[in-house]
Amino acid sequence: MTSTLASLSAQTTWQRNLAAFGYRQISPMLALAPYVQHYWELALPAGQTLAHRELLHPDGGSSLLFQLAGELNINGVRAQQGVLFSPTAAHSGQLSLAAGVRVFAVRFHPGMGAAFWHCAASEFASEVLGLEGARYLRFDLPALTEQLQLAPDMPSRVALLETALRGALAQGATAPGALTPTLALLRAARGQQPLSQLLAQAGLGQRQLERLFSRYLGLTAKQFSRLHRVAYSRELLKQAQPEPLAEIAYLASYSDQAHFSHDFKSVVGLTPGQYLRRVRARYHNAEQADAAIVHRP
Repeated sequence: MTSTLASLSAQTTWQRNLAAFGYRQISPMLALAPYVQHYWELALPAGQTLAHRELLHPDGGSSLLFQLAGELNINGVRAQQGVLFSPTAAHSGQLSLAAGVRVFAVRFHPGMGAAFWHCAASEFASEVLGLEGARYLRFDLPALTEQLQLAPDMPSRVALLETALRGALAQGATAPGALTPTLALLRAARGQQPLSQLLAQAGLGQRQLERLFSRYLGLTAKQFSRLHRVAYSRELLKQAQPEPLAEIAYLASYSDQAHFSHDFKSVVGLTPGQYLRRVRARYHNAEQADAAIVHRP
């Protein structure tokens, strides 16, 4: 059994921004909770004149998106034969949703999606794949995609997907015990602690760490750490009242504003100033609410 629909206050801004389009989110069953963040679904009105676009900021997780109707793409890659496989990314992507689209998707925790594919994440990380992504997975993606498109409602789709995911787990694939606590340490450090110190805390060697990240995320530990440093910087920018960018750089432990701007643009694709103007122009009030949640004592 799955949990009830998640509350909107627990969702990211882009998710709440889609609430008017029937965005719904469901948590996974207990057996899949270590691997799956949540399932989500939405439908854009057919009469909408323009495509809806949202930035997808990377956190080390991965997704499968099933196109039930209409058209969607990520970074210009269109869903082929009804599905998009979005593995771990090192850069923010752009989700584009056309009028009349209906989407059902699963989001995996960082590194945990690897339990459902049979090769190293480094073989396809940062790519966006259509149905050809089936060759990497431990379940029959074409058959599942067809079943999901015929299912009458979201609970039915969740049940079908969870059956496939549990079948993949039954093949004996799991994430190593050292990975989860190591990722937790890196997230908690917000990219501001030297990797040598984190290695000592995790009880891992440098080569062991890099093998883990290559196999399960397709990123280096340094890349993962940078994603979370930039994510923290984004939260600081959302709270700007306004704060000068030099102060934001200092709070995120950058040595100077130039280093901060370089890291930020390399991940997000925008400079900190451009991102701040985007936030204020589009949904400043919602972003402020997000920041209050993230930084709540």
